[in-house]
Amino acid sequence: MDSRFNLKFYVFLCVSVTLWLNHIFVLSSSVAFGAEYHGLVSVEDYYSNDSSSAYNFSFLTTRLRLDATKLNEAGNLSFHFDGRERNNLGTKDYNSKYIKSERIDTLNLEYAASDRFYLAVGRMWPKELSLERVDGVNLIFQSTTYGLGLFGGMKPNPYTEEFNSEYTTAGGYLFYRKEDTSASIAFTSNGYKSGIDRQYIYGQLSSSLTKILRFYGSVTADNNQLTNNTDLTNLILELSFRPTYGRNLTFGFNQFRSFRLYKSMEFDIANTEQQSYYVRGDYRFYDRYTLYGKYERQSLQYRAYLTETKGSNIYQFGLRNDNLLNRDVTLDINAVTVDSYSSSYNTYNVEASKFFTERFQMVFNGSYMQTKYTFTDYTDTVTNYGAYGYWFLSKKWNLSVSYDGRQGKDYSTNTVISRITYKF
Repeated sequence: MDSRFNLKFYVFLCVSVTLWLNHIFVLSSSVAFGAEYHGLVSVEDYYSNDSSSAYNFSFLTTRLRLDATKLNEAGNLSFHFDGRERNNLGTKDYNSKYIKSERIDTLNLEYAASDRFYLAVGRMWPKELSLERVDGVNLIFQSTTYGLGLFGGMKPNPYTEEFNSEYTTAGGYLFYRKEDTSASIAFTSNGYKSGIDRQYIYGQLSSSLTKILRFYGSVTADNNQLTNNTDLTNLILELSFRPTYGRNLTFGFNQFRSFRLYKSMEFDIANTEQQSYYVRGDYRFYDRYTLYGKYERQSLQYRAYLTETKGSNIYQFGLRNDNLLNRDVTLDINAVTVDSYSSSYNTYNVEASKFFTERFQMVFNGSYMQTKYTFTDYTDTVTNYGAYGYWFLSKKWNLSVSYDGRQGKDYSTNTVISRITYKF
């Protein structure tokens, strides 16, 4: 498949293939059946101007999502497509080398012969591994609670998402599903020009330990081809305690480290690592007020250059009212204070929203941020303000318009995004 083909070709292809398959299966079946078609078509306009830039940016993006199910008499064959095309309407574009006008997120056929067997062919995310993308095959064998999945094929170009034959991917995963617990572990090997580009293991666990206590964790570990060791790339741990409705306390830890593509990456990356510990909670009272807050301790380590750990403390405190003055207005006021290694800032935010009818919602927001830089003793202030409107025109049509403005000491920006969507 030539990556020069644009989205119009893919749209034509997916619709034609779907109708052709439906026609073939209907003709070959002795009992008539009806395929089901669902999806959406949306057109979005993005416009932004910046006083510090000589150019304004304007992009028109069209998206099509199509899910065609029950394409055969047994009802176990389906087709899925999700793609976008972006057109530049302004005087300047971003770096078009890596931002292509056409993007195909999903294009595949699915076949589920029974509750125990599943097969998908095309472009997809493997069912139990949302980190990976494959232009190939995903095969699953499963029971009521356990399952085994295998996938392999080409891998979309990680920079442009184009179809190509230089990048490959293959792997497998095991998963467990029960009412209160889900778990999976996967191994993936990415290739580039017959060499190993990246190999990693991913695992996740979500479990309700008790009726009021829940745990979530995920981990990604990469094979370091230079040292032959295993690097812990990403780690997320979270424990939530919810004794009653409207009362919640959560403790968490996460770690993120950049990973390397050993064959396709033509440059070195800094071996940085970010860690954070946090606790957050909320308390609802008088059936309309919610008091919430969060404390987070972050540390950033530049292991490639410095041994010093750069840390920051983040404090957030807020109050939300879900029915202000008995007018069905939701008002949220919060403040954030951050004290980091090279700067500190305070942010004050307010947001109000209201459904004027069942079909129309308005949201207004504003914030004020003051930043002080430690090394230069320079202070910067930024004011943000915005409005958002959402119209449910009918069961199938909706329209949204948003405006965001930012005013700094030496610059200002204005952004308007409008989108109309038709669901079928």
